[in-house]
Amino acid sequence: MKCLVNLKNDPQFVFDKEVHGKYASQSAPISKIWNTSKLGFHLEILEAKSYSCPYHFHYHEEELFIVLSGSAMVRQEKEIFEVTEGDLIVFKTGIAHQFYNHTDQSFKFFALSNNSPDEICEYPDSNKKWERKEKRLTQNGMVIEDYFKDEENPDRFWPKMK
Repeated sequence: MKCLVNLKNDPQFVFDKEVHGKYASQSAPISKIWNTSKLGFHLEILEAKSYSCPYHFHYHEEELFIVLSGSAMVRQEKEIFEVTEGDLIVFKTGIAHQFYNHTDQSFKFFALSNNSPDEICEYPDSNKKWERKEKRLTQNGMVIEDYFKDEENPDRFWPKMK
């Protein structure tokens, strides 16, 4: 595979579709295809009226997002703001965040992060914690299997803007 792709329209992208209630997106895992070890990156399309992954923050990984098309709302700590085509969004470690596509069109973005083997991710809305090294997901200290447990209705944590 060549080390060059066009994020706007590359025919080699194969998108994995994931739908779980109010979470619906398609993702092309470019870094897995290229087998990178220190960077994680993918192209994602967030469906209309859908949320990205549950509201979360990272202990060791910083994330950068580039909006390629469409617009969405961002929930970051105590703020809600809109992002649109051309915007660059950065989440440092410890900053909780989530996207919501409030429009009737798809929202396409490129996501990039460092890839830490010690990553721990917390989900404040559901009191969950994921630990990469241990491959363990816990809620209130108890090991669980369901990533979306108690995340089924993210609307309740967002202001009434819909």
